[in-house]
Amino acid sequence: MKGVINETINERNILKNQVDTIEQFKVLDYLKKQLSIGKFDLFLIDRFTIKVIDKNNEQGYFKYNSKTKSVDFYEKNIKNKEMER
Repeated sequence: MKGVINETINERNILKNQVDTIEQFKVLDYLKKQLSIGKFDLFLIDRFTIKVIDKNNEQGYFKYNSKTKSVDFYEKNIKNKEMER
């Protein structure tokens, strides 16, 4: 999975928490606790971000924030440098 952008996370990867980075793991763990993620398509975007698409093709981005140690939601993908401003 390393280095691939916009890679689908399949059900097996979700069950086994198989992602590329610790930050992605933290986002996936958050999503598993907050959403019925079986109803969504998940994609690895970068080392901090997982994109979620619902059945209506609405999408959102969940990004791990290293400074606050929390997961933030964005309607559009925000690059890490933009987050720091």
